[in-house]
Amino acid sequence: MAVVESEIKKTAFIKQAFGAYHERVAGGEDEFLTHVGPNTPCGEYLRRFWQPIAYGHELTDLPLRRRVMGEDLVVFRDGRGEVGLLQLHCSHRGTSLEYGRIEQQGIRCCYHGWLFDVDGRILDTPLEPADSTLKDRFYHGAYPVKEFGGVVWAYMGPPNKMPDMWALDLLNIPGYQLECGELLGGPNIKECNWLQIVDNFVDPQHEEWLHAEHSGVQFTTPGGGLVEQLTMLGEAEYIATETGIVTLEMRRLDDQTVWVRNIEYIWPNIAALGQIANWPPQLADGEDEMHALPYLVLWAVPIDDVNMMEVSLVLTPEGKPNPRTKKASDALKFNASGRTYEEMQREPGDYEAQIGQGPIAVHAREHLGTSDRGVAMMRKGIRDGIGAVAEGKDPANVWRTGKLMPTYGGDTALRVPKAASAAEDSEQLRQAGRDLIDGYIAQGGHIPLAAAKAAE
Repeated sequence: MAVVESEIKKTAFIKQAFGAYHERVAGGEDEFLTHVGPNTPCGEYLRRFWQPIAYGHELTDLPLRRRVMGEDLVVFRDGRGEVGLLQLHCSHRGTSLEYGRIEQQGIRCCYHGWLFDVDGRILDTPLEPADSTLKDRFYHGAYPVKEFGGVVWAYMGPPNKMPDMWALDLLNIPGYQLECGELLGGPNIKECNWLQIVDNFVDPQHEEWLHAEHSGVQFTTPGGGLVEQLTMLGEAEYIATETGIVTLEMRRLDDQTVWVRNIEYIWPNIAALGQIANWPPQLADGEDEMHALPYLVLWAVPIDDVNMMEVSLVLTPEGKPNPRTKKASDALKFNASGRTYEEMQREPGDYEAQIGQGPIAVHAREHLGTSDRGVAMMRKGIRDGIGAVAEGKDPANVWRTGKLMPTYGGDTALRVPKAASAAEDSEQLRQAGRDLIDGYIAQGGHIPLAAAKAAE
C-alpha cells in the first residue's frame, strides 16, 4: 500500500496588532495522523495493535453497539461465554444486529432469524429451504477478540500480521488486580480526534497551568489533600525508549528531595502514570529513592475521526479500594462531559482543553514551543510507524516475543542535594531524571522492581 503524505500549508503568522483579518482561514488538518478509517494511513497503523473496545461488565443479555476506528460493530457474549465482535449490519438484508437476540451459540438477527457464530460463521437461515447451502457459502464479518483484565480487546488488522496481545509488565504484577478506571464504569467518550488525547500524554507541563494555576490545584493525594507542589514549574526531559517516550518533570521539594513526575507514553496510544502514595514524600535516613508503581494504564481509542474513547485499567492492590476512583480527584472529574457550561468555563480540565481544540485540531495553526518537544517527538514517531506499515514492516511495539513488555513510568522521589547555583541545580535535576530512566531500562522494567520490593 503506497502512502503519500500530503503537505500541510502552514498558516502565516500574524505580525501586526488587530491582524485577525489576515488569518481567517484555518488551514488544512493533518489527515495523515488524524483520519482513522479503513484504508487510511493512520487507520491501518492503529489496526496493527490490539485495541480495547469494551469492559467485560458492559456485556449483558443484550448486544452492545460500538463504533471503533470508523467501523460500526456489535459486541456480545453468547450463552457459552464466548465473546463476539461482528460487523453491525446483518449480511442478509442489513438490519442492525444490535436488535438481535443472543443465543447459546452466537447472535440471531431480529429480521429473518439468521444466526451468526462469534467467528462469523452462519449457523442457521431458518426461512431458507432445508437443503439451502446459502449459509455455507460465506462468512459474516467478524474480528478476533480476547478478554483480559476485565476488558474486551479486538484485533482489527490483517489476520496474518496479528501481534501478541498486550503483555505490559504493569498488567502482570503479582499482588495486584486490574479494575476499571473510569468513574461511570464505561469508556469515557470525548467529542474530538484521538490524537488530541495522545498529545496530552506527552505534555507534562500543562499540569502546572491547567491543573493548578488556572483552575486551582486539581490533583489530590491518596489521603485527599491537595498537591500544592504542582504549581511549581519543573525541569522537563523527554526520553525516547524502544517502546515509546518517557516524559519527566523534576521539581525540587526541599534542599534534599526532588519529585520526578514521570508519565510514560507507549506506542501507539497508551499512557502509564501514577503518584507517590505518601505525600509529601519523606525519604528515610539512608534512603535515596522512593518509586511509585504506576497504577493507571490508559488507552486513547478512536471511535471515528471526530470522536474517541478512553479505556483505562487501574492496578489495585488485592483487597484494597481502587486508587483512582475511590476518592476521585477534580482532575478525574473534570476529564469527562456532564458539567454545566459555566462550570466548564470556570474550572476547565483535560476534557475542556482537549475538545476545545475543535473536532480535529488544525496543526497548521499551531506555534509549537520548547514545552511541546514531547508532542513533536510523538507525532514524528507515529509518522514513522505509519511509514513502516506502508513498507510492509512491523511498526514499533508490535510484540511477538511471548515475553512481557517492560515499562518505565511512575513518579519517584530522589535524594538530590541542592547545588550551589540555580543553573547548576537545574542541570543536576535534569541529569538525575535521565539517570533514573537509564536505570529503569537497565533493570528491565517493573517486574524486577516489584520482585525486589516484595523481597524487602
